[in-house]
Amino acid sequence: MKFVKSIRIKILACLIGISILPIIIIFTFTLRNNMLFYNRQISAASDNEVRAITSNINRTLENLDQLLTSLIFSSYDNDSVMLSICGMESGNDLPTANQRLLNYRMFTYICMNLIGNNEYAQGVYLFTESGYTYSFVKNREMGLEKNYQQAQWYNNLMEPGKLQVVDILQPSYTDNQHRQLVVLARRFTDVKGANTAILAIACNNDIFGGISDNSMSWSKSFLMDSTGNIIYGDMDHIDLTDSQLEAIAENRSGVIISSGIEAYVYGTLTANEWKIVSEVSLAPFYEFYTKNMNYLLVLIFVVIIIIGILLYVMEKLFVKPLVGLANIMQQTKRTDLFFRSNYKEREDEIGILYRCYETMMEEINRLIEEKYISEINYLKARLKSLTSQINAHCVFNTLENINCLANMENNKQIATMSKALGDMLRYSTEFEEDEVELRAEIAHIKQYIAIQEIRFGSGISLELDIEEGLLEKKVMKFMLQPIVENSIEHGLVGEGHPWIIIISVVRRKDKTIIYVKDNGLGMDEQTLKKVRNRICFASSVPEGAENSSIGLSNINKRLQLMYSERYGLEIDSQPNEGTTVTLTLPFLNGR
Repeated sequence: MKFVKSIRIKILACLIGISILPIIIIFTFTLRNNMLFYNRQISAASDNEVRAITSNINRTLENLDQLLTSLIFSSYDNDSVMLSICGMESGNDLPTANQRLLNYRMFTYICMNLIGNNEYAQGVYLFTESGYTYSFVKNREMGLEKNYQQAQWYNNLMEPGKLQVVDILQPSYTDNQHRQLVVLARRFTDVKGANTAILAIACNNDIFGGISDNSMSWSKSFLMDSTGNIIYGDMDHIDLTDSQLEAIAENRSGVIISSGIEAYVYGTLTANEWKIVSEVSLAPFYEFYTKNMNYLLVLIFVVIIIIGILLYVMEKLFVKPLVGLANIMQQTKRTDLFFRSNYKEREDEIGILYRCYETMMEEINRLIEEKYISEINYLKARLKSLTSQINAHCVFNTLENINCLANMENNKQIATMSKALGDMLRYSTEFEEDEVELRAEIAHIKQYIAIQEIRFGSGISLELDIEEGLLEKKVMKFMLQPIVENSIEHGLVGEGHPWIIIISVVRRKDKTIIYVKDNGLGMDEQTLKKVRNRICFASSVPEGAENSSIGLSNINKRLQLMYSERYGLEIDSQPNEGTTVTLTLPFLNGR
């Protein structure tokens, strides 16, 4: 497991990955380009051929469509023959035999003139509402009129919204698939638009002759309908998946790669969305492709050898020095803090690492020496603190003796003052914690006020308004006594009674707010501004300056050092209305 975590293995793995990745990209890119090259060859040779066949057939179908239009609107003696016959063969009043003979002569005349020289059209059929059929054929009867109402092309044409169809039929006189008929039929109405008839042109399958006469020796072409069935051509079936057939049906033209050495090039006819599909064999190109791939594999092998050499050089120049530095760091914590290495003389980043590490070790040695000296000084300070606590203990005993004598002499003031002073002194000499419960801080204030009441000979009313549960919360030690002292010394002394100090404690979201308010003299705006400035910028106030508010500034600075600059002390005052000091502390759950 240690071997796997080694930086040498990680760096070598990254280098190998970075080096092999371009080869994979080149290999993939080349393979893709080869495939694109062969697809382009197919497109150049086969797609052009398919486009030419598709274009010729579409042009022929457009000419036949125009021929249908010409037949429908052709006139004989200023009378539109097809429209006239359509109107006569509808309703109850059908034409007589003589009238039909005359109609047939006009019909034959029109058809002979229009399709006589057309190489594809072999016959014209007019199917009327009366069921009577007019027909004209060049050479032989094609049987298109037999059971035509059951024919697929007729039913498709009779669907709502369908006006013209194109279909391929097998004539009744032959089973030869190469002698199929192509039928173009259109449904039209007479001049009044009340009666309908169907005009159909029967054509030979020479329309699709270009499919069979494909000039590409490596491909075979055929005609496929929208469902994937071959309707014309020499092939019986095609090896295409459903998704490939769907792709052919959705696109007008394109190339489908069916297998490694086969592809299908296709185009779309205007009639019925039929597809001209050419199956192309890629076997002539495969040998060339295989040769290119062999060249590529040889190239990859040569590149791998070069990469191996580069990795060896990188191991010697970079990886080994880094691993050596890691070993030195591991050995340093077990031996001494000094090392020697030749890599320090290098001018590159490796040399910088070694020199910086040496500098860091020297700095650590210096800091260790400073730490030892600091620890010694701390122990000396601690010893002095313990000594001061011993001296304070002697003071406690003395104050206790004074308290006992005062009680024996029944001097309540001295007893109260000595007891309160002892408790305050004991509270101030407890150095273990910087925070105490709010309850202890309030008790300390009560002791202080008791002493001040004796000093001034008058009562000081301390009113407490503390939300439930906040007495147990921790607050900064010694933060209320200087404020109360300022309230008495600078606000209440010299004022008439009663002297009132109100301490309110509330919670505001994630903060604890403490208000200390007195009913003393207060301050005007100019004095208040000076006090605020001294609180915020105590370092700029000359030492010993009068009313420098050092106590309030000290509290503000301690709060910000302990909790952050979001917290601190604010003061507000109005002349003859007293002063309010606001302390903002964090409300900490569990504290």
